[in-house]
Amino acid sequence: MIAAESGAPALEPAFDAGRRLAEYETLLEIGVKLAGSLDVETVMELALENAEEVCRAETSSIWELDEESRELFFRVVRGKAAGAIRGLRVPLGEGIVGSVARSAEAEVVNDVAADPRWHGDPSGDFQTRAILAVPLIAQGKVIGVVQLLNPVDRDRFTAGDLWRMRQFATVLAPTLQNARLWASQQRQFFHMVTALAEALEKRDPYTGGHVRRVVAYSVLLGSEMGLAREELRDLRLAATLHDVGKITTPDHILGKPSPLDAEEVAIMRRHAADGASIVSHLSNPWVLHGVRSHHERVDGKGYPDGLTDPEIPLAARIIAVADAYDAITTSRPYRAGLPAERAAAEILAGAGSQFCPRVVAAFRALFESGGFSLERAEAAVEAISEPEPHP
Repeated sequence: MIAAESGAPALEPAFDAGRRLAEYETLLEIGVKLAGSLDVETVMELALENAEEVCRAETSSIWELDEESRELFFRVVRGKAAGAIRGLRVPLGEGIVGSVARSAEAEVVNDVAADPRWHGDPSGDFQTRAILAVPLIAQGKVIGVVQLLNPVDRDRFTAGDLWRMRQFATVLAPTLQNARLWASQQRQFFHMVTALAEALEKRDPYTGGHVRRVVAYSVLLGSEMGLAREELRDLRLAATLHDVGKITTPDHILGKPSPLDAEEVAIMRRHAADGASIVSHLSNPWVLHGVRSHHERVDGKGYPDGLTDPEIPLAARIIAVADAYDAITTSRPYRAGLPAERAAAEILAGAGSQFCPRVVAAFRALFESGGFSLERAEAAVEAISEPEPHP
């Protein structure tokens, strides 16, 4: 569909076979990169950059349709307007992009101010003059919209621009669909793992909520240390499974309402190695190291391997601090949990002996600024649970 006549795309100059061949080569190159990359957002951003160059536009974006809320949100957004609109969500059918998603028809609107669906820019830093929007369709369903804003050094988008963006859409749509399916599978897997960890936790009547808190504190610490998004997700999984080896620990030891004796301590300590054996089939080093080594100490006095400072993997170092803080602040039948200030003092005192100084430094920065809280930690987990809009 093409918008009202006043906004119709301009006629394309005479057909240029050489230019068309170059455009096909660009599309083929992008398609190969999309098919062979696990970093979908980065490659999609590259695709949009090429689309901007080919169609000579100021900025571009890929909107994804949230099928549950029936809203569109940004999967990737580029250009000056990115900061102001990154968190924007548009109901299906609302505005120009919502109309394109509902109709499944491409549109060129070369005078947005004259279009009744246009409600203005959310920021005064960028002015939208024209929009070219093409639906992304996979298996007969609209899953998103790819959009260009403002042709460069021209009054309007052309019919040729519309053709080119339709070709881009045919390349981008299956990649976005594959990314959605992969994300769905990852969510289902993580929910299953979380359910397993929480079910196991119920064997110990004194540690309710321990897994959830350790996960949240670990992600918060990892975020403070500057870990990348995928690293934080791996850390989240490692923290979720850090005590999975306790499935082999006898109930009378796991739920003992008094301190363990030496023999019972030795049995309890097996859970780290047993857990590593259980998760070894996941082929994820973050998980394997986090589960096996979260009771190691930088002075070499930990277990199961007696590793020293340079040998302990980062996931284990982070989980060790999160796990210890939660253990110190949680009450047991034979001792009361300490208040946050005293627990923090114990963590700080353990830097360089029990705990990694780098992780403790991150803990200190958060705690002293008032940012080390369960609420803040759970928000950090939530932040890595959704697709990341790329600027």
